Amino acid sequence: MSRGPRAAAVVLGAVLALVLAGCTGGGPGAEQDPPPTPQEIVTSAGTALTDAGSARVSVTLDGPTGPLQGGGPVRFDPLAADLTVALGTRGAQLRVLDDDAWLRFGGAEQWQPLSTGLLPIGALTGALHTTSGLREVTEQGPEDVDGVPALRYTGTVDLAAARDAAPGPAEATRLDELAGLVSPNPGFDAWLGAPGTADEGRLLQVRLAPAGTATGAITLTFTEPGLPVDVTAP
Repeated sequence: MSRGPRAAAVVLGAVLALVLAGCTGGGPGAEQDPPPTPQEIVTSAGTALTDAGSARVSVTLDGPTGPLQGGGPVRFDPLAADLTVALGTRGAQLRVLDDDAWLRFGGAEQWQPLSTGLLPIGALTGALHTTSGLREVTEQGPEDVDGVPALRYTGTVDLAAARDAAPGPAEATRLDELAGLVSPNPGFDAWLGAPGTADEGRLLQVRLAPAGTATGAITLTFTEPGLPVDVTAP
């Protein structure tokens, strides 16, 4: 007779243990989702920036005669940009609306129409569609981008694979422009906002560079994702 209350207590304790295990995700043998791989982390950051639709972009292109620098607000799709560009010692303003572009030097009033085929502007947004071509992505550790704490990742990009996975012909064309600018299989560095910061996981900067060459690299820095971009034809 004395075993009845004791047995009931044992059963009750077992039930409570099962309930608590269910509330806490299970015991030591419970399956846990694996942590994301470096490639998945970088891909997620690139996708998030693309989904934001726009950003303020700073670009540096390492050319044979020296760096070409510029920056301004960019809408990714449909493409629109209003950039200030440094051409050697001469400044210029560049406006792009999809397939149309205009350039104005210094303080001149006259805008000159340009073919977008003569400009690497498509490569800027093409870089946002390279994630399906990422290869051998590894985390390199903490660094900073303009004073913002970041984690640096490195790897290579198969731009042909990225082109095959492009969501449309416009993105495929921009990836072709990028391949012509930096080679079909460039190396890349990507800096993402460090954990525990306001910019955690955000793509801060990406650099694409041909293997084994000192020139031809392109560096893109992104701030203010989602900012309104209103560009009109001059």
